[in-house]
Amino acid sequence: MTTHDSTVVPNPRQEVVAPPEHHGTVRTDRSEALGPATAATGPGGTDGDGTATARSRRLPWFAIETVTSVGTAMAFLAWSRTVDVDPLDRKGQVSGLAALQFRFAVVAIVLVTALVLAHRLLDPRRRRRAVTVGCAVIAGLTTGLVAGGIDVALRGTQWGLWAGGGDYGWILDWIGRMSRGETVPDHYPPVIFWLIRGWAKLSGQSPAFAIKEIQLVGTALFGPAAYLAWRLVLRPLPALGIGVVAMLPFIEPVKPYPQITLVMLIPVLVRYLSTVRRTAGYTTRRTVGLGLAYGAGLGLLFLLYSGWFVWCAAGAATAFLLLAPWRRAWARVLLLAVSTLAALVLVSWVHLRGLLASTGGTTDAYFYFDTDTEPTYFAMWRNDRPADAGPAWPPLGELGGVGLFTIALAVGLGLALWFGWRRTVVVTVGLCAVSAWLLRMWLASEQWETLTVRLYPRTTMVLLYCLLILAGFGLLYALTALRERLGARSGDGAGTAVPVGSSGGRGVPVGIVCIPLLLVLASAGSAMADQYMPDSRRNSTGYFAWIAQTRWYPHVGTCSTYGRLHDCGRSDRTTSPAAGNSPTATPSGSPPATGSSQPAPSGASPAISGRTARP
Repeated sequence: MTTHDSTVVPNPRQEVVAPPEHHGTVRTDRSEALGPATAATGPGGTDGDGTATARSRRLPWFAIETVTSVGTAMAFLAWSRTVDVDPLDRKGQVSGLAALQFRFAVVAIVLVTALVLAHRLLDPRRRRRAVTVGCAVIAGLTTGLVAGGIDVALRGTQWGLWAGGGDYGWILDWIGRMSRGETVPDHYPPVIFWLIRGWAKLSGQSPAFAIKEIQLVGTALFGPAAYLAWRLVLRPLPALGIGVVAMLPFIEPVKPYPQITLVMLIPVLVRYLSTVRRTAGYTTRRTVGLGLAYGAGLGLLFLLYSGWFVWCAAGAATAFLLLAPWRRAWARVLLLAVSTLAALVLVSWVHLRGLLASTGGTTDAYFYFDTDTEPTYFAMWRNDRPADAGPAWPPLGELGGVGLFTIALAVGLGLALWFGWRRTVVVTVGLCAVSAWLLRMWLASEQWETLTVRLYPRTTMVLLYCLLILAGFGLLYALTALRERLGARSGDGAGTAVPVGSSGGRGVPVGIVCIPLLLVLASAGSAMADQYMPDSRRNSTGYFAWIAQTRWYPHVGTCSTYGRLHDCGRSDRTTSPAAGNSPTATPSGSPPATGSSQPAPSGASPAISGRTARP
């Protein structure tokens, strides 16, 4: 197949993905046509692990991508700190958002120009390297913009979003107990405790104030995390167009770590199960090594946030049973599974033991706005911040109550099933969605009898993410099939990959292709940042920043710089966390079980408004 440009798209019978360093010809995926158990290639048909020499070439470039993407996100966040506006004044908010957009546009213009010049001046190999770096920059720029908007919203205050209230109250309480050497429950993922406590010590500030930097950096890392995770299985441009775009609805600045785990978990599972399909070609030593590596990686994600494992476990296990080459290599399959589970348990035991204990959690009985939503609706969620939701929720759709967005997802799902129902990525992501759907309906059906929620609204995010991913792959498969057919008619031969936007044998520069994508990412980033601009309405997401700006600092008797210009939100002080609360919750053996006036935000942890439950 043609490999002269990084915009080459393989045909539907070939792999549509490749490992981070793989930019040449990809291997045909015809073995998948024989049945899932006989496939030897990875998701989208990559050769996966490859030779030792190939792997040694990949790692440096994957490291370059990582440094580039993360560095871009951090650099844009740092640049945003020079925006000087009053975040409590709407004119200042709009001005700040526009300033960030101007900077985003400048960087985007420079990047597009560089990619176009690379297309014209460089040889194919260096051109592909330039595209790889350019896509990594865009991924970091996307959520660097969102984090920059949150930084503008928090300008002049030491508090982070929520100002140490809500779930952060008992998180800070537990961190205080850890600092005093006391025992704390281990049924909640511990990484967030380690991060806040470690950064507080390193920066020499209170853990309550250290939360701000954790939120900003966590938000900025959404884009790089999603992009790099999907780069385990996809080429740069598809990883950007599918992985990063599908990540957009899940950016959660208040508590970034749950959703970051979700957007990384799904591609890691896809990569792992593609390895399972190739187990017959591995030596015993390599099988064990891969199992330990994947188990350790999944264990680290489990420690960051374990809730998504509950919703996806049944689907992932079913995919494993369907995709493994049992007839040809059942012994190696079992060896891979055992080594994976051993590493996962070993790495995550500090948290897993708490979940397995009889006291691992209490029933979640917190009913809120989303628990009243019609259960098949998953296109959007409001948590318990329904400001501007309108009089009817969900919004009434055009086709039997179903909206066009959900219909588009269904069409994308149909394309993915039509062109790739035996592919690893379709099987894995599809079964994870089925698992989450069944658990959602089962738990929701019992809420009347048990008067418990048991966190089932979290499945909304799993369903939407999986459907967005499947729709993206379905569109890619369909376009690839169309271009294959057009190529065959033009005499290029069936099965030939055609360059995107080819004309006279020359492909359109990737920089030009990225322009509409940059427009979408810039608009989405600004819209998300705007949602978190300070807003005094208690049921809005902007209230998290309002609290941070108007809450008084302990033992000081005043609030933030800009909060003082607005009288520290005096009119709201008696009914909000701004009413002089200390940055840490009252010590107790477990999070307070109250009908908190500050309900959990999007992607809240298993402890919802002080109610502890298994994630």
